[in-house]
Amino acid sequence: MKLKQLKEYLPEKLFLALEKQKLEDLRPCQEKAIRAGLLEGNNLLVCTPTGSGKTLVAEIAFMKAILERQGKCAYIVPLKSLALEKYKEFKEKYPEIKIGISIGDLDSSDPWLANYDLIITTSEKLDSLIRHGASWITQVSVVIVDEIHLLNDPGRGPTLEILITLLRKLLSNVQILALSATIGNTKELADWLKAKPVEDDWRPVQLHEGIFHEDEIDFFESKKNSEIVEKVSDPTLKLAIDTIKLNKQALVFCPSKLSAEATAEKIAKLSAKKYPELSKKALSALPRPTRQCRKLAACVERGSAFHHAGLMSKQKELIENNFRTGAIKIICCTPTLAAGVNLPAFRAIMRSLKRFSGKWGAAWIPVLEYKQMTGRAGRPGMEVFGEALTIAKSEDEKQEIYEKYICGEPEPITSKLAVEPVLRAAILSLIASGFTRTPDSIIGFFENTFYGHQYEHFYEIENKIMRILGKLKQYGFIETKNDKVYATLLGKRISELYIDPESGYLIMKGLENAMRKTTIDFSFLQLITSTIEVPSLRARGADWEILNEKLAEHEDVLLTDIPKDWDIEYQSFLDNFKTALMLQNWIDEQPEDFILEQYKTRPGELYNRLTNSDWMLYSSQEIARILGYKNVLNNLNKARIRVKYGIREDIIPLVKLKGIGRFRARKLYANGFNTLSKIKSADVQELAKLIGSKTAANIKKQVGL
Repeated sequence: MKLKQLKEYLPEKLFLALEKQKLEDLRPCQEKAIRAGLLEGNNLLVCTPTGSGKTLVAEIAFMKAILERQGKCAYIVPLKSLALEKYKEFKEKYPEIKIGISIGDLDSSDPWLANYDLIITTSEKLDSLIRHGASWITQVSVVIVDEIHLLNDPGRGPTLEILITLLRKLLSNVQILALSATIGNTKELADWLKAKPVEDDWRPVQLHEGIFHEDEIDFFESKKNSEIVEKVSDPTLKLAIDTIKLNKQALVFCPSKLSAEATAEKIAKLSAKKYPELSKKALSALPRPTRQCRKLAACVERGSAFHHAGLMSKQKELIENNFRTGAIKIICCTPTLAAGVNLPAFRAIMRSLKRFSGKWGAAWIPVLEYKQMTGRAGRPGMEVFGEALTIAKSEDEKQEIYEKYICGEPEPITSKLAVEPVLRAAILSLIASGFTRTPDSIIGFFENTFYGHQYEHFYEIENKIMRILGKLKQYGFIETKNDKVYATLLGKRISELYIDPESGYLIMKGLENAMRKTTIDFSFLQLITSTIEVPSLRARGADWEILNEKLAEHEDVLLTDIPKDWDIEYQSFLDNFKTALMLQNWIDEQPEDFILEQYKTRPGELYNRLTNSDWMLYSSQEIARILGYKNVLNNLNKARIRVKYGIREDIIPLVKLKGIGRFRARKLYANGFNTLSKIKSADVQELAKLIGSKTAANIKKQVGL
């Protein structure tokens, strides 16, 4: 289908914008979407390979709606990084509409979004906006759900499922476009969405799937087999070095963060190219280089890098940008990158298709995950084909991989909604927002979810709903009046704070204890690390002796009970306690490298815990206000400031100055400028010697010259 055939059906500005993008012929999935009623407002489930043009289907839908003044559009993505990528892309393509992005504060309705046409957000943030009563939600006429296969993810899936169900109830005439590259049960999912399925297997770049074993890539007659002989014995390294020799790029998918780092280091040592300037940028990506920074800098100097959740966002951005420019040839990553930003490569190399799964040992990954990784192979507009290569250890394993993955189909997406923390939060949210007022209407809501659509026997989740309602009432988060259910002030606030009601109750009981006993900052650190929102470190057997010693030291100031039995509950308690000790090291100004080494963690993981801890301390303050616990508010605020900046108590006044963080504050304090009055009376030149002339002038203005 030619674009010009649609001229009379599209708004003029949209047609001109598409012409400007040099679009002449529609791709197969785009033509199929048009014929399935895209322009008539039909719901569509578009399942086509990566790079096949799904995003343009969404663009046509939201641009048509906006330009014809049918309402706002919400574009839902799973990750903040993906939201930022889409925001930049659409801002450049469509300057004629107002595009907003909302991925931050979960305790805000972001009223400024009312002025925007297209809102790009994550499912968690949009759910939070609805909880806060954002008035513009009712003006949304088109909802795009990118990567809808993540309904299958136990972590993100339940929130997305509830959000879609809620939007369908709130917006009676909304057009829903769901996009994915890999769905095993398209018809079932389309039926739930009341959408027409749009399926196609066309790719802009041909994909050749192969298996590497005994120095040969077997492409199973899709193309000629390739022999790769290198001096190294590791097959992953052979493929990586061969890719570099071809002046191509590859994503090497590794089963763990540790494996990704080790593989990237080995590849770097075998590479001859040098990028000293890139290495310097990697070393200075963070204010204070860590051991991981130095490791990454050594890798990128040789055109190799690792990419996983343990990196900071600036490090990831540096890697991604330089991979796009071609300076970085190989990225060794965890499979999460396959569902993240758009980084196509000539080769996608799967180091292993097995993952460690607890007591069951190593198990094969789902076909859906494999398809997500292989979808990254091939760069549209740059190559005519891409290669997705899996490494086999034996002939038997090679045959199994071929049958299971290359010839296999993605597994059906199944609802993961029966997860209790999500159910608890969702039920409280439905009541707090006034969306449901009776147990029957709550059950009716969940019958309309994908879970309700998939399973005829609804009694399991129905029993959970009734049990959760009982608990919420027991906790004081809901109350019953005239056979109707209402959220209490505390219950409504906990829902707005976007925390698990179980965490809200734990904090409430902990604050009750804080009102009648002596507390220190560690008391509140131990309390918040007991919630599921702060990811726990693992207390290993070698840690138990020191942890129990520390526990004896702190027992009198803890705000939660110590489990009596040495069982799974006690293990979980020690995990949380160890995490609290790490936070204590942080606020005691221990060097970051020391903390990372001591607790075997990475900068990205550390800062994730710090961010979540800050949020839970803020949530604790809000709960204390509602409960009238004024005596603990100052202590909570002090603990929160210390966690935010990683400082001891004595420099709290100094970090309140804009531009002064933990290092500059400590430097000022150590040189006698330990109060705001001393800074006010100090000579600006003296301050400049310590913190630089610009910062010195800035803080002098803040304290009043």
